[in-house]
Amino acid sequence: MTTSDNEISNLIHQHQAVKTHMKFLINALSPLYTQSDQEMPYSTPLKGRIALYRWSLYDFKEAIQRQIELDERIFLGERSMEEILRENQGILEQINNAIVLAENAVDNKTSQEELKTYSLNIIEAVNRICETMELHMTKEDELVRQH
Repeated sequence: MTTSDNEISNLIHQHQAVKTHMKFLINALSPLYTQSDQEMPYSTPLKGRIALYRWSLYDFKEAIQRQIELDERIFLGERSMEEILRENQGILEQINNAIVLAENAVDNKTSQEELKTYSLNIIEAVNRICETMELHMTKEDELVRQH
């Protein structure tokens, strides 16, 4: 790996930014946990909360795409590059699947029970994405420390 100290610093800062973004995503899930609109009578209906959360997923996807571009520059030519690219692709697929769940909940005519199911599936998907990202970034941080 022929990365400069500046690139390594950039990677570390990018990882910190992604971790902050993940904390935001997790905290922003709380309105989706509400099981009925009656529990929050003056709030946005569940469909609206899912629609708002969808924008957070779009932003997160954009941040991860920037992270992937940085990974490709830093790990270019490394033996670990293929594995990193495979993991990155898997993470993007997970994010895309979560976005599709949110889009289906918002764009289709759905009952309140179906919205609750979509909501729980989105929560599970985002938790899985964050766990996967955490492992992935830990692995990358270890790789740059070795060089």
